Amino acid sequence: MPPSDSQSRVAVLLATQEDGVRFAALERASGEVFRQLDDLAWIADDDVMEEADHRPHILAGTVWVARNEDAGVVGFLTAQEVGSALHVWQMAVHPSHQRRGLGRALLRAAAAHAREAGLSTLTLTTFLDVPWNEPFYVGLGFTRFPDDALDARLREVLEHEARAGLPRERRCALWMDPRAMGG
Repeated sequence: MPPSDSQSRVAVLLATQEDGVRFAALERASGEVFRQLDDLAWIADDDVMEEADHRPHILAGTVWVARNEDAGVVGFLTAQEVGSALHVWQMAVHPSHQRRGLGRALLRAAAAHAREAGLSTLTLTTFLDVPWNEPFYVGLGFTRFPDDALDARLREVLEHEARAGLPRERRCALWMDPRAMGG
């Protein structure tokens, strides 16, 4: 099926430093969906990654944007190479552009980078029981790490998230072989 006009006007590209100024607002806007969940509604008002936090990843070439011809940057994915993994720290798509495949396209770009860099794993952390979190990623081919199989890095990421207020019992780490996600 050919892309709709709105999809055909969106390109996934490496982010520039200038793109980074939009990320906090995009992350806040994409977080509004958490207001649907009474016990997690506070996330919509929680802190987001600051522009300065994205900068080193942009310089490293591990941040991608979904750029719409008319609206500009409507989504982003920030990742970091860590050992043999590419770890996704944040992905956000503006609500006006959600459910159009942009998250999937951003993840395909990250997976392509991981393959080209010779990395064996794509990793991330997310909520277990939120429909647009773990079920979304599992549908793309990610697999949950059992807690007893977590390496020190992912254990520390989850512990840091818990210290920041995210309920540990509802969080998980996922992985994927980047070769499994074509694109």
